Amino acid sequence: MAKASAGRGLDIVRRLIRSNEIMAEVLNQNMGRIGAALIVVFVLVSIYALATIPLDFYVKWNQRELWEVYPTVAPPSWVSALGEPVAKHVMRSFTEPNDTRLFTAPRKYHGVELLGYAEFYDVGYELDSPAFPQGVLITIDKVALGSFRYRGRVFNASNVLTTVYVFLHRPDGVTLLLNEPKPVSLSDLAAAKVIRFSDSFVADQVLQMLAGKYNLTKDYVQNNAVRFAFGVYDGSTVKPLEGEYTVEVVVTYLARGIDPARIRAHVDAGDIGVEELGVVIKGSAYGAMGTDDYGRDIYTALLYSFPIELLIGFFAAVVSVVIGLLLGVISGYYGGWVDEIIQRTIDIMGSIPVLPILVLVGASLQERGASPWAMLLTIIGFLIVFGWGGLALIVRSMTLSIKSEPYIDSARALGASNIRIIFKHVIPQIVPYAMASLVFSVPAAVITEAGLSVLGIRHNLPTWGTVLADARDYIYAGGRYDIWWWILPPGILMGLMSVAFVFLGLAMETVVEPRLKRR
Repeated sequence: MAKASAGRGLDIVRRLIRSNEIMAEVLNQNMGRIGAALIVVFVLVSIYALATIPLDFYVKWNQRELWEVYPTVAPPSWVSALGEPVAKHVMRSFTEPNDTRLFTAPRKYHGVELLGYAEFYDVGYELDSPAFPQGVLITIDKVALGSFRYRGRVFNASNVLTTVYVFLHRPDGVTLLLNEPKPVSLSDLAAAKVIRFSDSFVADQVLQMLAGKYNLTKDYVQNNAVRFAFGVYDGSTVKPLEGEYTVEVVVTYLARGIDPARIRAHVDAGDIGVEELGVVIKGSAYGAMGTDDYGRDIYTALLYSFPIELLIGFFAAVVSVVIGLLLGVISGYYGGWVDEIIQRTIDIMGSIPVLPILVLVGASLQERGASPWAMLLTIIGFLIVFGWGGLALIVRSMTLSIKSEPYIDSARALGASNIRIIFKHVIPQIVPYAMASLVFSVPAAVITEAGLSVLGIRHNLPTWGTVLADARDYIYAGGRYDIWWWILPPGILMGLMSVAFVFLGLAMETVVEPRLKRR
């Protein structure tokens, strides 16, 4: 027993030494060092992404309304350093108004009548570049929906009417009302959550302001309402009006039969009323890598894609290589009916049209509303099932050659079992080749997933492939073609991953075939 344990210990030591020799040989080459360094970077970024990713990020990724506060199809903010005109993106949140007023009778304010208890919120905005923002958005982030008693009656959020006015004070002294204010109950305002820029309402004001000075149609003004709000018309085109703007939000509270001062008291006490309000001036550029047509941050998508890409690449490649290695060795070593079954299985798998079947399966799962992770695991499963055959064929031929060596006969004569011969004498000689095959399989799996995404097999998780597929869909739908920030980064990342593993694989070829060593 002691001798057997010592023998196993020596085997482990020899394998560790052999592994260190292989690694040293790989890292002794420039390609090996570059490939290993890139892979380390990918792994470290993946660990960072896993440590920082919000738990609900992958769920929120496809909820379009959550990204509405960001500019759409916007280049990175750093393009301003290259001389590109950029309108800044500004987001500000309020928990308290800048000012409050009480209107016990209707009073004119910038062309509208205010009545009741009013809260005022102001945000300054400097347009210091000849570019247009994408609009203004007001978010109702938190609302108190309590109740109170007044003269024997109970009032709640459905009894209190609120009206939201969004004013834009321009540097030329003109004030525009950016939304179409309508009285709604406080509970309905809480459900709406967003007050949007009204193209039609702004167009009416612009046409009235120009007073027929130019022959403009409402459709033209409405289609360019944001430009008219932040620009001036010179008779042929709308040019940005640079200077200091102020976005002013007024929220009024009114209830039939209640003194506005009493409403004010309950709003101040936190029983009812808007508790958190956000003002968003959507710029023309955003973030480190821009945004897509939903307003989703491409940098965030690419960062949080790293662990998914490595999961796809490593899991699919490792499992398919292990299956191919084991079945190839078994097929070559045992021969006979075992070999026949494995070889015919490989022939059948090789003749199956994988892509059409995967497209049909993916479409079926999408139709049934399968979860994103179920879709992703299905894709990985197909990559594994149809990815081991080629390696198994090559391993079989290598096993047949090794099997005929004299030391295999010697091991049999000494009483070694088939399992011991396979794992001690056959597989260790094939492992270097299998590792080289593995490193080539990882980028192949990642690129295959990207290709499937482009073909429409979507798992709805952010990956480099889905980012590229979304860009393609946007262009095909009639969008812009100059979306380089949307296309280049995922393409470059896939290229770097391929280069990393290909370089590592080429460096490992010298381990498999020493005659390839560069002198």
